[in-house]
Amino acid sequence: MMEASAVPTRGRWFWAVYTGAWLALGLWQGLNAIVGFRNAGRAIPAWQPLTWELSSVAALAVLAVLVARFERRFPLSGPGWVRHLPLHVPAALAFSLLHTSAMVGLRSGVYAAFGDRYDFGDWRLGLFYEFQKDLITYALIAAVCVGTRLWAERRRHEWAMVELERDLAGARLAQLTAQIQPHFVFNTLNAISNRMHEDVDAADRMISAFADLLRVSLVEPDEAEVSVAEDVAWLERYLELMRERFRGMLVATLEVDDGVRDARLPRLLLQPLVENAFEHGLASGRGRVDVAVTERDGRLLCTIEDDGAGFAIPVEPGVGLANVRSRLDLMYPGQHRFVLASRAGGGTRIEIELPLRRDG
Repeated sequence: MMEASAVPTRGRWFWAVYTGAWLALGLWQGLNAIVGFRNAGRAIPAWQPLTWELSSVAALAVLAVLVARFERRFPLSGPGWVRHLPLHVPAALAFSLLHTSAMVGLRSGVYAAFGDRYDFGDWRLGLFYEFQKDLITYALIAAVCVGTRLWAERRRHEWAMVELERDLAGARLAQLTAQIQPHFVFNTLNAISNRMHEDVDAADRMISAFADLLRVSLVEPDEAEVSVAEDVAWLERYLELMRERFRGMLVATLEVDDGVRDARLPRLLLQPLVENAFEHGLASGRGRVDVAVTERDGRLLCTIEDDGAGFAIPVEPGVGLANVRSRLDLMYPGQHRFVLASRAGGGTRIEIELPLRRDG
C-alpha cells in the first residue's frame, strides 16, 4: 500500500511543475513580444510585454483548474457527452469574461506600481478579440482533460487486464498443482491394494514409504517452485514404492549433477513423468527407467527415459503429461522446451529444458 505521505508529496510536485510550466510559457511569450517590438524599431519598456503575457498566463493557469473540474463534472467523453456539450458554451463565455477581467486587473495593478496607467481600449472590441482566442484556449484545455482521462482509463484497463490474467494464471497453476497429488494418491493406493493380496509385508513397506511421500508433499503445498534437491527427494521415495511394487523386475536410476541441486523447477515435475513411464511404457513393471537432471548451455535439462513399449503416432497425452505441459506453459511462457520422442532401441524419452534459476 502507498504510504500516506506519498500522495501529498506527489501533489506538491505536480503543482510545482504545473506552475513552472505556465510561468515558462508566459516568459517565453513576453520575451518574444520584446524581440518583436525591438525588430519593429519601437522603444517600449521590457516590463510592459512581460506584464501583458504573464498576466494572461497567470489568469489562464487558475482558470484551467476550474475548467478541468467543470469538465470532470460534465465530461465531454463517454456516455452522455452530447448532453453535456451545450453546458460548455456558457462555461466558455464565463471563462473568457473571467480571463479578460483578471488579466486587465493584474495589468492595471502592475502599471500603477510603475506609475503608469493601463489602457485596455474599447471594451466591446477587446472582449470580442479576447473571446475568440479564449474559445480556442477553452477547447484546448477541455481536449487535454478528455485526452488525459481517456489515457488514464486505458492504462487502468490495461493494468486490470494484466492483474486478471495474472490471477487467472495463478488460479490455473494452483489447480493444476492440486490435481497432481490426488492423481498420484489414487494410483498409489490402488497399487498398495493389489500388493496386499500378494505380500502383506511388502504392502506394509509401501504404506510406510507412501506416508513419507505425503509428509514431504505437505511441507510447502502452496509453493509453485522448489529446488531440484526437494523434487528429487520426492521422486526417490516414489521410486522406492515402485521398486517394492515390482520387486526384481524394475531397474530405476536417478542421476543429479551436484551443480544443479539448488536450481529451481516446478514442484512435482519429475514424479508425474516417471509415473507416466510406468503407466504407458512399463505397464507390467518390467524394464528400466533412467532419470537425469543436468545443466546444458546454461539451462536446466531434465530427461526421463524408459525401455518400454514406446508410443503410437500421433501421441495422445494422458492426464500427467497434459498437466505438466500446462504448468510449464503458465510458468515459463516461451522460455521452456518439452520434447516427447521415441528412444533409440525402443521406449520413450522425455526431455524438458528450463531457465536455470537458483535458490535465493
